Parts: sequence; structure tokens; C-alpha cells
Amino acid sequence: MSQDTRNAEEPEQAQLADIVKSLGERVLLLEDVQELHRLRAELPRRINDERWDRVADLFAQDAHLDYAHLGQAEGKSAIHDYFTALPGLIQQDKPGSRLLVKQFLHAHDVEVLGDRATGVSFFEERVVFDDDSAMVAGKFTDTYVRENGTWLFSRIELTLYWVLPHPAGLSAQDGSAA
Repeated sequence: MSQDTRNAEEPEQAQLADIVKSLGERVLLLEDVQELHRLRAELPRRINDERWDRVADLFAQDAHLDYAHLGQAEGKSAIHDYFTALPGLIQQDKPGSRLLVKQFLHAHDVEVLGDRATGVSFFEERVVFDDDSAMVAGKFTDTYVRENGTWLFSRIELTLYWVLPHPAGLSAQDGSAA
């Protein structure tokens, strides 16, 4: 192989190495984004499944929760206590009534910066009692942190848009939303 041929191949190999490195970085970024989508979706899933005592598992030890007028919590243990008590707090408006909470997440957008990330998502929620219910809408502004290879919530801030009364409640026959 001549010297000219070798010199021509070296830039092509360097370009190929750069392309492979760039593709690898992009794949890792896409995997992070997918994991953050899963994390964000898991929180309402646990609420919808009435696993309030498992919500705090999604948070870092020093996480902060700001649910506006519904309260704040600092640290994983306090966040556990907050979510475990939240159904009772919601039911204060309707003591003795059955409660059903279903939350639906929309348009989760994230930005990854190494082992930290930020995200914004919108939600709709239906809070249903025996004889009436409310439709709720708002926005979550999140900060995430990767700890030991796992993405967790570092901070969640709730911005409530509205709570609208809705006359339908739980049916007496089967307990489903009317």
C-alpha cells in the first residue's frame, strides 16, 4: 500500500470513529429519555393503583415535593408520609365517602444534562367521591437525578390550573365512576 493511499484512509477512519462515538452518545441519551418517561409515568400509575405507600420509592433521599396548596415535603421519608396521608387529606372535604383518584399524564418533555435532568408534563385528574367528583388539570415541573444508575425524582413542583366540580360520583351498585 502506498503512502498516499494510507494517508487518504486515515481521515476516513477518523471520521468513522467520530460518527460511531456520536451515535453511541445519542443512543445513551435516548435511553435516558426513555427511562425518564417511564419514571414520570410510574408515579400516576401508583396513584391510580392506590399504591400510595410506594410512591416515595421513586424519589431521591433528599428530594423536595411542592404540591402547592396541598402541601410540601422535604426528603424521601417525609414524601412517603405525605403520599400515604394524601387520600385522607383529599377526603377531608367528604368525610366517610369512598374516594377514587385517577391521574392521566400528557406531553412529558425532558432535557438531560449528564446525571441530572429536567422535565415538564401536564396532567388531568378525576377525584371521585360517592356523590360527586372534580376534574383537575395542571402542570408538573420536575428535576431528576441519576443515583447508582437509576433515575429518580429530585424535585416535583405542581402548578394547578383548575379544579372543576363534576356532578357524577361513584355508583352505589358497583363502585365504578358514574
